[in-house]
Amino acid sequence: MVRNLQQNSLRMINRFLVFLLLYGYNSFGQGSYIEAGVNNTSYTFSSEYSSNDFELDSSTGIFLRVGLGEIIDYLDYGFSYQQFNSLGNLYENTFEWKTNYVGGFVQYNLPLFDERLFLTPAIELLTLFSGKQFSFGEVYKLGGEKEFTGAWVSPRFGATFMAVDSRRLSIGVGYNFSYSLNPTNSTEQSLIFMSHQLSIKLGL
Repeated sequence: MVRNLQQNSLRMINRFLVFLLLYGYNSFGQGSYIEAGVNNTSYTFSSEYSSNDFELDSSTGIFLRVGLGEIIDYLDYGFSYQQFNSLGNLYENTFEWKTNYVGGFVQYNLPLFDERLFLTPAIELLTLFSGKQFSFGEVYKLGGEKEFTGAWVSPRFGATFMAVDSRRLSIGVGYNFSYSLNPTNSTEQSLIFMSHQLSIKLGL
């Protein structure tokens, strides 16, 4: 049952991405943009076998979003790439996780102050593209770890200020907070990503 749920969730993400690609092919150029920046991510990890001596620290990564266009006014969609990285310590051993997630998003842009400031609630659907754990002098791939794989849901809330906004060019700076969890993970190990993002947005 769990495997079927995971497979169905992955099919849903794949169909969603295909829909974005086909829909975006027809509307690219109207409300399209590129947004990139830095993630500062912290992990919340829980397991019945976890130790109180296991400490997790936040770490940085990058993210990229490509807005393909608008579904309706102020509601846009596109592709997303996220790095969710973290550091951990257990006694004298250091752990490091480097992960790459891909998926799609839908975002609403609520205009304020003559459309110079936008509140940007959004939701992303993500899946693991690649990931590695560095520990005990070894490198482990995370593709087989169910707490990292499967279908991730990432609600996001932020704001973007348009520093430059003209017909030829638009440049915005923004901040986002995202909370990513994996509803398809049924193991005893639970993992949540919490990320603060600083971004630059270029209108196309």
